[in-house]
Order: sequence, then structure tokens, then C-alpha cells
Amino acid sequence: MSSLIETSKINSSHLGRSISYKINGMPLRGNIFSFKNIIFYSASVLMCLLFLGVSGCQHTNQNKGDNIMNKRIINPWTWQDQFGFVQANEITGGQRMLFTAGIVSVDGEGNLLHEGDMEKQINQIIKNMETILEQSNFKLSDVVTFTYYTTDIQAFVEASPLLIAHLNKANCKPATSLIGVNSLFHPDCVVEITATLVD
Repeated sequence: MSSLIETSKINSSHLGRSISYKINGMPLRGNIFSFKNIIFYSASVLMCLLFLGVSGCQHTNQNKGDNIMNKRIINPWTWQDQFGFVQANEITGGQRMLFTAGIVSVDGEGNLLHEGDMEKQINQIIKNMETILEQSNFKLSDVVTFTYYTTDIQAFVEASPLLIAHLNKANCKPATSLIGVNSLFHPDCVVEITATLVD
């Protein structure tokens, strides 16, 4: 803005009231409290601010539009393919992330469903997760990590084909961790899943 508005000198004999300006290279002289000078100066400043503001907004929107998410699956080996997960997901350019709480097999009132049944609890967890994702405008394919907590590792492994089928159908390829625990929120709850999603 200094290139548009330049104060060139102050006439001290008038106690600072007389001042000369150069606006766009054109001199403006007279009393600084002159109505014409004030209007002209204010309009020039306003136009500069508007120009800078509009330019800044366009630049921000353009950057936001270019921010496209890319996901790269990293699998140094192939043995994990049969278990329906990947070793790592590299995410670049993602704009939104979602971190879920531990999702369990419960109804809309928080009551446990399918006591002690690993397969049915997994199936209910997937349904509950899809409800959460629908409310937040995410999809299962946006999942980048799953953490499985179970009170029975062997039963979970035996039920895993059901889970893998759900994930494959949704083109969901998460990096996963399986953790054995002594107990969950209810004595008959055998599995809990947390998820991280990016889009």
C-alpha cells in the first residue's frame, strides 16, 4: 500500500495542518482536514483493503480446493492379506479425521446384545459403526486403522472371516491391532472395536 499512498512532506509553519500526498503518483495538497482530501484518501485506502482482501480469499479457496486426500497402502509382505488388513496406510492431503470411541454390541439404549457370541457381536458392531459413519458422512472405506479388543483371542480369530467379508465388501483396508484383555464393559461383552478415519 506504501506504493499507492506516500506522504512527501509536512509544512510545520501550519502546525502540521498542511500536508502534501502522492496518491498513485499524483500530488494532493492542502489542509488535511479538507472534506475533499479526507474523502479521496479514505476511498483510496478502502479500495486497497478490498483488493487485498479479495485476493487473499481467492488464494485460500484455491488452496482448499487443491487439498485432495491420497492414501497409499504399505505392505512389505503378503501374509496379512488372508486376515483382511494392511501393515500401514500413508495419508496425504486429508481434510477430515474421525476418531471413534470403543464400539460394542449394544442396542440404542446401550444394552448388550448377543451375550458371549463373538460372531454376532462383531456383526452388531459393524452395524453400529455404519450408523456412526452415516451420521458423520464417512464410509467404511475411509477407515485407516482398527484396534480390536477381545476377551477371547481364539474365538475372535475363528470369527474373523465374517469381519473380513464385511471389510472386503466395503473396500476397507485398515491397519489393525488385536489386543487381548481380561474384561470389557460387561462380563458377557467379548469384543470392542475402535476406528480412525480420514477423508
